[in-house]
Amino acid sequence: MGEIVGSKSGISSKNEYLVPDYYKYFSCKGKECRYTCCSGWKVTIPMNEYFKLHGITCNKKLRENIDRTFRTLPDFTPERYAEIIHNSFGECPLLLANGYCNLHSQLGEEVLPSVCRYYPRGPKVDYAFECSTTNSCERTLELLFETDDLISFEKRRIELKIPLSLGKVKADEKLIYESVRTFVFKILQDRTVSLPDRILKIGKVILELDGDIHTNLLEIDLSILPITKDIPYVYQIMENVASWFIEKNPNISPFFSDILSYLENKPIEEAYLEIEQHLSEVLPNHEIMFEKMLMNNLFFRQFPFQEFTSNFEEEFVYLCGAYLFTRYLSLGYMRDKSSIDDFVDIMARSFRVIAHFRFERNIFQLLKLQNAISYESLAKLIQI
Repeated sequence: MGEIVGSKSGISSKNEYLVPDYYKYFSCKGKECRYTCCSGWKVTIPMNEYFKLHGITCNKKLRENIDRTFRTLPDFTPERYAEIIHNSFGECPLLLANGYCNLHSQLGEEVLPSVCRYYPRGPKVDYAFECSTTNSCERTLELLFETDDLISFEKRRIELKIPLSLGKVKADEKLIYESVRTFVFKILQDRTVSLPDRILKIGKVILELDGDIHTNLLEIDLSILPITKDIPYVYQIMENVASWFIEKNPNISPFFSDILSYLENKPIEEAYLEIEQHLSEVLPNHEIMFEKMLMNNLFFRQFPFQEFTSNFEEEFVYLCGAYLFTRYLSLGYMRDKSSIDDFVDIMARSFRVIAHFRFERNIFQLLKLQNAISYESLAKLIQI
């Protein structure tokens, strides 16, 4: 049984959480991190945490530092009230030269905003007590890539302060969630089938569920017909998609500019064959790496029951879009690189876009504008 203690900011939950096997080994890299989570993306905090920070007792220098760091948003809500104002180096003003947080070092973990205290952890308590770390953290990816073993899960007793969301999900909905997730994850980790075909099988499952949530999973037809690659079609669409996201997130533009400059000088199919072959030579297990990233990402966001999408169709588009976006950027970026660190860097940056720029809704709209959200279109796209 879990121990739940109420508070104004949420609940303190000491419970057994289902976590991925790597979770017990995770610790922040601090100053060793190449792209710290304090840099390069917008971070917002809720109203109660903003006023808590401005009411704490501290020395004058830290008070000035806090006042420079947080700014209220013009269109604020109680959940999204203020944002961190990055300095001229694109870093949080509270970041110390040694890679740690000034606020944390002086006053302890309890005063940190929840996003800073728990990142890259993602505790969930609605459908089930679950916790993992996000792919946008390079240490998470390094742990995932240490072995080719399938991701397994275990129960660990963890104490976390989390938002008040208990009781919103009914018991029968939790049972459906558990059965669907078990079924989908089994498909995703079936290495006798190519990764694109596994994604398509998952698509068949959740599209059936979109029609009837009580569908018998074992009766769904999971057969996949052979699909011919159409690289010019894929790259035309993905160039438009990636360009839109990168325009909104300039921090990833250097990665993207390398891809464009390379593709401009060669026929697309020739260029693709070269970069795909290179990736296979330097990272012969890259399909396993993508599988593990997708598994971790889907577990982290409670796929296919994520609250940021309207239905299971959008969840399928999200799954295909996340694979396409990361695959597209990695193929181009790794064309002249061979280090696992380079691959981790581009993947962590890609997942920051996926995690923090409303990727679910935006990828659906971007693909819809190009008439590419049907099952048949997505099946062609993910052959990249």
